[in-house]
Amino acid sequence: MKNADLEEKKRFHLEHHSRNLGLLTEAEQEKIDETTLLVAGCGVGSLIAISAARLGFEKFILVDGDKVELSNINRQGYTSRDVGKFKVHALARRLKQINPHATIRKYPIFVDLNNAARFVHKADIIIDSIDPTSAQAEIALHRAAQREHKIIIQPSDIGWGAMVQIFTPDSISYEKMVGLDSEVPVEKVDNVEAFGKFMAHAIKYLPEYAQKIMIEIREGKRTNYPQPVSAAYTLSAMTVMAAKRIAIGEPVKVAPEYVVFDPDTILDPNEK
Repeated sequence: MKNADLEEKKRFHLEHHSRNLGLLTEAEQEKIDETTLLVAGCGVGSLIAISAARLGFEKFILVDGDKVELSNINRQGYTSRDVGKFKVHALARRLKQINPHATIRKYPIFVDLNNAARFVHKADIIIDSIDPTSAQAEIALHRAAQREHKIIIQPSDIGWGAMVQIFTPDSISYEKMVGLDSEVPVEKVDNVEAFGKFMAHAIKYLPEYAQKIMIEIREGKRTNYPQPVSAAYTLSAMTVMAAKRIAIGEPVKVAPEYVVFDPDTILDPNEK
């Protein structure tokens, strides 16, 4: 990098990070700058990446084979102008608009049992925002992270709010937590059965109003789980705070512990 480019990057960092200092030291901010995030799934993962870039993360691996749909605009980090474009390309452009010095590797493909380990190997922290219906891909990601002794942050939108769980090499595994057999080869995992176990596990953490919706989905009475913008932004903030703590070496709650926040419930004067 030329001296002029280095000076420009230094100037950018100084201004960009100025409102973080006081809550972060310069050394902590530098650790964040140098941490590579793998965003596996760029649906709600798009808002996570955007918030991470605003905090100062500037090394990203974006993986998603989906294209932007109009139904995504209610909660994800895209606009109507992005409809029809690969999410990773639209998201990379947005991240570069936030930080022109960001290093972004983008892969317009889905994480699967054949490539998960390769992506995990390139990252420091893994954001698992894969659709849980793609159980083989999710399990391949988690197994690769365990082998590489890396940490996975798994966010889920829950009604108006969100839940975050963190898996480390020493925590309970995702498979054991939801009741799957970790000895079964990834390619023999039944996606439908695994998603059912995930649903049975996740429903315990939902507020009553969201449990009713989940039951309707399980009974085939509803095709989609509602995903409002409040859930996406809550999920994003919680995930980026978890990534911040991990990047600078602060302790975090790990699975099976979890963090749940529902802004609608918090505002309800009748809620105890």
